[in-house]
Amino acid sequence: MQTPNGESVKLTQANLERIAVALGTALHTPYAPPHVYPMSAPAFTSNPQIERQREPGPHGLYIHVPFCNYSCSFCFYARRIGDGLPEMERYVRGLRRELEWAEPGTPLTQLYVGGGTPTALPAELLDAVLGDVFTRMKPEGKLIHTVECSPESVSDGHLKSFARHGVGRVSMGIQSLNQEVLDIVNRDHGSGQALEACDRLVASGLMVNVDLIYGLPGQSEAVFRSDFETLAARGIHSITAYNLRINERTAVVQDMAPTDQLDLARLVRWRAFVQQTAAAAGFVQKTWHRFERNTPEAARYEDKTGAGNQLGIGQSARSRFGSTIYCNHASVAVYLERVENGRSAVEETFHLGEEDRRIRFVGHSLGVGKPIVREAYRQTFGHAFDDDFSEPLERMKRADLVEDAGDAVHLTPTGRLFYDLVTLAFYPQRIKDWLEERHAIAMRKGQSRATNPGTVVPGLS
Repeated sequence: MQTPNGESVKLTQANLERIAVALGTALHTPYAPPHVYPMSAPAFTSNPQIERQREPGPHGLYIHVPFCNYSCSFCFYARRIGDGLPEMERYVRGLRRELEWAEPGTPLTQLYVGGGTPTALPAELLDAVLGDVFTRMKPEGKLIHTVECSPESVSDGHLKSFARHGVGRVSMGIQSLNQEVLDIVNRDHGSGQALEACDRLVASGLMVNVDLIYGLPGQSEAVFRSDFETLAARGIHSITAYNLRINERTAVVQDMAPTDQLDLARLVRWRAFVQQTAAAAGFVQKTWHRFERNTPEAARYEDKTGAGNQLGIGQSARSRFGSTIYCNHASVAVYLERVENGRSAVEETFHLGEEDRRIRFVGHSLGVGKPIVREAYRQTFGHAFDDDFSEPLERMKRADLVEDAGDAVHLTPTGRLFYDLVTLAFYPQRIKDWLEERHAIAMRKGQSRATNPGTVVPGLS
């Protein structure tokens, strides 16, 4: 096996077994990627209607729009299917009301509008939200703002709104161009519609990212390669390639035989293949899941959504201020009832203790492909990295997943294929146990659906 840089990675069955032993319980990443801690392991504490603490200075903004035109079976995010215009109008009023939490003139570092599918909102409603954002908050710096979309929902009206408000990037979920795979995961667009949307977005002057998933049921390497090459030929700027993640809210598990699921060997084969496919198409791997076209224009995008303070508005949205993560209620009905009556929409919190902040340091280093610089760690925490992480560090070294350069710890070529699992190996045991328990629940539900096809796993409501 060879990486795009020509580095040889020899992964025999014995090597894989040694890696599996070293990783231990760090074999499941069912939520966000491990560098997005603690959202990767959302073991939050109930704290209804607590007020967010205010922090001076600029912050980012995340807006959650839950509406979708259909329900993809791989999705476990908070979403709503089938709501009409009255429900959408009420939700938008709620967003605009919650946005008033931000003081007028608050500096805005970066906006990200996600979902759900933000462009499932009619263009005039999404335009009203964006108008309020950029009236109330003042963009500073050169970070590019992003709105998520889908091929069947993004309209010319949406594009005009993006241009009017200075949104510079769209991220479009396509996942696959193969009709058989699309049918299995319940995507309601064909390849022609997806490619036509790519052409319109590129022609509009927006920076365009497309999401693909590998490891889907019915998907082969040849299918993925064809998808990547076809999309690259349309002039898009980046492709984000994720492996399929399974948890207790992932309905697609009912369509997967045990041989379809990504064990360690299948996962690493897929990842090496994705890296090689991207490199052959002229794309550079910027993070472990985002591949950019090798041009100055594509390189302008910098993702800072995980850094600094951030306000999150909308159903299930998360805010980060100081040492606390705040999560809004996952029910639209409860969320709206609270904000309409001037109360906090927050339902859960996560306090970042020193152990959690150390994990975030590892995630923002190894988890995004950067080395852990020992001096930077010492300056941040006042003591040595090896004092806190000697045991997982030694395990990762013995398995040839990291290498010690003295002043810094780097992922090896092999480790770069297991970047998320290596990051997860540094998590505290209490969090790994929590993830393992949730994965077991997902597997039990998958087995139940296999024997009872009428059973449906609900998503977040």
